[in-house]
Amino acid sequence: MTPAKRIGKYPVIREIGSGTMGKVFEGFDPDTGEKVAIKTLRAEHLADAEADSAGARFGREAQVGLRLQHPHIVAVRDYGEQGRIRYIVMEFVKGRELRQLLRERGRLRLDEAVAVLHQLLAALDCSHRHGVVHRDIKPANLMVVEPLHVKVMDFGVARLEGAAFTQVGTLLGTLSYMSPEQMAGETVDARTDLWAAGVILYELLSGRVPFTAPTTLEVMRQAAQQPHTPVHTLLPELPAALDAVMDRALAKQREDRYASAAAFAHALGLAAAATATDVELDLPPAPVAAVDLPLEAGDDDPVTLIRPRPPAGGGRQSS
Repeated sequence: MTPAKRIGKYPVIREIGSGTMGKVFEGFDPDTGEKVAIKTLRAEHLADAEADSAGARFGREAQVGLRLQHPHIVAVRDYGEQGRIRYIVMEFVKGRELRQLLRERGRLRLDEAVAVLHQLLAALDCSHRHGVVHRDIKPANLMVVEPLHVKVMDFGVARLEGAAFTQVGTLLGTLSYMSPEQMAGETVDARTDLWAAGVILYELLSGRVPFTAPTTLEVMRQAAQQPHTPVHTLLPELPAALDAVMDRALAKQREDRYASAAAFAHALGLAAAATATDVELDLPPAPVAAVDLPLEAGDDDPVTLIRPRPPAGGGRQSS
């Protein structure tokens, strides 16, 4: 796609990113003079099914972005079409993905990890109060502006209350950060985002995700059935109270997790302030329980899971 001098009313400065379905440009808002990022979609060269899926995700991202206004969520300013091109105009964020930061540093200090999580949970609290479940919280979808200001982006697979975007039997997400119920193809709620936030907290502190294996199916089984290694076991210098927080955030059954992002943030703050010799906090770990799993799984990152039909007369039904 050759860059236009304008996309909509927005003059284009330069291309700053590209993919198979479109490009991202740096531009500016002629009304305010502020820099903006202009994300474009041009999917006419894709197969019909791919184009429809890409268009639905693009429209969903715009719809959600216009609904959510929060300091820790990348703001969407505008959405429109120009010929065959659809575009989303967003605030210009000069930063890098949390994924890149972790690759460079391995893991963060406790105070840094807690700061990142509190900002993520504040964004999720806003999102959930507006009826939006992100469904793909991961380090690649968190932008970090120096020194450590976090912004959540890419609501392309979000679930909105009262809307049905996801096709029956198909689930989009990123395997390492997906909750057991999400892997099983069940209808998800805000607690699936809190699971993903728990995985990110674990990774920030330890430098690794809690569930890893050579195969996709084995990762799914671990997440659904096996307890994670306690962070305090890996890093004894961290407060032991963090393990209770992690246990609850990564509870196999969603009913055993924190009821809200705010509750998670409060418990994390208390645990981070504790020391290994402090009196144990009243944050009981959740029990480990198994859930049903699909028989087959797709690739790791990102992943599309296609649930097989249950055998006649039995099996879990889709919500």
